[in-house]
Amino acid sequence: DGMEGFVDKTNSQIMYGTSQFGGFIKTFDGGNSVAGVSQPDGKGYDNIWNWIVPFEEDPLVQDVIYCAFDEVYKSINGGNSWTSISQNFGTNIDHLKIAPTNSNTMYLAINGNFWYTTDGGTLWQQSSLNLGINRIINSIAVHPTDPNKVAIATTDNQSVYISTDNGASFTSALYDLPGFTAQAVAWQNNGKDGLYVGMNYGVYYTDNDLGNTWTAFNNGLPNTRINELEINSADNKIYAATYGRGLWRSSLYDETLN
Repeated sequence: DGMEGFVDKTNSQIMYGTSQFGGFIKTFDGGNSVAGVSQPDGKGYDNIWNWIVPFEEDPLVQDVIYCAFDEVYKSINGGNSWTSISQNFGTNIDHLKIAPTNSNTMYLAINGNFWYTTDGGTLWQQSSLNLGINRIINSIAVHPTDPNKVAIATTDNQSVYISTDNGASFTSALYDLPGFTAQAVAWQNNGKDGLYVGMNYGVYYTDNDLGNTWTAFNNGLPNTRINELEINSADNKIYAATYGRGLWRSSLYDETLN
């Protein structure tokens, strides 16, 4: 499983990374030397954190970063010190995402439960989403221009859900997806709500023009589980991280590529 990491938004020589169970590292010189970053939450004997601890950069404010253990923590100085910006949830937080156009809007998932804040963490509220027992949220994607719109990939029989009200409620976006497990979701900033889902077999795409229909987007992909999807808007490529079959790249959705 790959760990979380990111490159500083204004200085490509500064990069952050993680090791298992929430160890953080940072480089100021493009990786030639690496230093540890303080961890805000210690481990008790019975308190083992997730193998991959959520670790995110603020999309708007320099040197602001976030991580999530059983609370969400924020640093305004690149990880030198941390402040809790949530209640203690009593268990490991699996996913944390910050809206790219409004960093006061954040989303998190714990097993099959979804929480949201619109005020930077002063008040976290739980979604009405109810996936039922033994169902989990595998991925969160916040819309690139609408901070109130969010998509999730789940192990529920509806696979993908979309919210337009900050996550307070969700609507199924299963449509005609095959009966695989949704592992990852990613929005495309194309003005028509382009959405990709990576499943345990293949990638699928939908948008407003396609209506309530998904189309397979697997040209050249091996038949393997897609663990993560990321879109690089600088080169207009989508990247798919697989389980054991490497990293794959494609141009963004186009009917001729399908």
